Amino acid sequence: MKISCDYAREVEIAVEFPMSILCEYNGHDNLDVTLDDNIIYLINEALRKSGVYVKNTAMKTYYSEKNEEILSYQLTLIVRPPGFDLYCIVNDLTQENFHQGLCIKLQSQHHGFRIVYAESAVG
Repeated sequence: MKISCDYAREVEIAVEFPMSILCEYNGHDNLDVTLDDNIIYLINEALRKSGVYVKNTAMKTYYSEKNEEILSYQLTLIVRPPGFDLYCIVNDLTQENFHQGLCIKLQSQHHGFRIVYAESAVG
């Protein structure tokens, strides 16, 4: 999951979780706490520690082919040489036990998002 580059460039990723799993952490009524104070914070910190600049973020939900609601945290990153390893996100979320259902997708130039890491089959 290493992203290498010879010059600073934009990279788009999506970090996704099934909503059903996110609600298991602190309940549906505290989903904002689960996301803002834990998961999003851990993702952003992992990227910051790796020297990656977060240019833009967006959050959306969609339904998978299995009709499961998925929360997708999409980020546009500025990656500088020599690059970084997306596994930093997995490591930090796993360390804090927020890895269940985790799926990381990387935007390819011509074919949309493709899965580069899946803790379990989602999306």
